[in-house]
Formats: sequence, C-alpha cells, structure tokens
Amino acid sequence: MRLQINGWTSKITFSATHIIPMHAKCGRLHGHDYAINAVIEGDMGPDGIIMDFISVKDFLRGVANELDHRVLIPKKAKGVRVKDDYVYYKVGDKELRLPECDCIMLDITVASAETLAIFVMQRMLEKVKFPKNVERIEIGVDEGRGQGAWASQEL
Repeated sequence: MRLQINGWTSKITFSATHIIPMHAKCGRLHGHDYAINAVIEGDMGPDGIIMDFISVKDFLRGVANELDHRVLIPKKAKGVRVKDDYVYYKVGDKELRLPECDCIMLDITVASAETLAIFVMQRMLEKVKFPKNVERIEIGVDEGRGQGAWASQEL
C-alpha cells in the first residue's frame, strides 16, 4: 500500500534561486517555484493507516520554509567560500558575490532537483520517526509543474 503527498496541492512549495555550473542554460543564476512530494509505502498498521500524514507534511513544510526565497548554495562545490558575511561562488569564469543572509548552504555538490530530492530524503530519514510497517520512502522535488526528480530509500 502507498501513501502519497502532492506538494503542489498540499502547499508544500518554495521559491528559490540556483545555478548549475557547466550547463549551457542553467549555468546562469535563475529561479524556480518548487514543490516537495512524498510517497510512503508499507503495510497498514493495527490502527488502519500506514502512518500519520500530518507528521510527514509538517516536516516537508519545514524544509520548504527553510529553502523559500533563498539562493541555494552547494557548500560541497568547488569555488564556494564564505567571507565577511558574503558567499562567493566561482562558476566558470565568473564569481558571484551574494549576501550570506540571502543564501542557504546545503550539504550537496550542485543545487539540482536530483540533489535536492536526495537532501530532503536524507534529512527526512534523520528527523522523522517511521513506524516499523513503513518499508520504503520516495521524495520528489519538482522544478515547476510536471518536471522533477525523485529519490527513494528502502527502510
């Protein structure tokens, strides 16, 4: 059995700016309206549900709020440094200088939908207590309606 949360209809959304180095079009600073989706698979528990929707939705909304209206900076990327309240991000032959207060440093190598899905999934595994009947989770991060990336994990 599967439980599904659609980020668009559940209002688990955020707007953010990012850059994908070495990509012709996406190598420029640009933004998206994102949604975070989830699928939880497992057997029904003795209470007749897989797990409570509310705890998952609350967690996902917290992540979305943290990322909302920020520049997504992959702190594992080469060329990223922080100095004097600014983030410097060298991308090819240009270097961006952004106020640190407008950025969020993420433990990823590039700020793509793929790595954001993995980031959200890993954080969810750390923070959300899943009942024993949950067997698998999937997290999807959409960059606009109809296009996104999904990561999954067996529990």
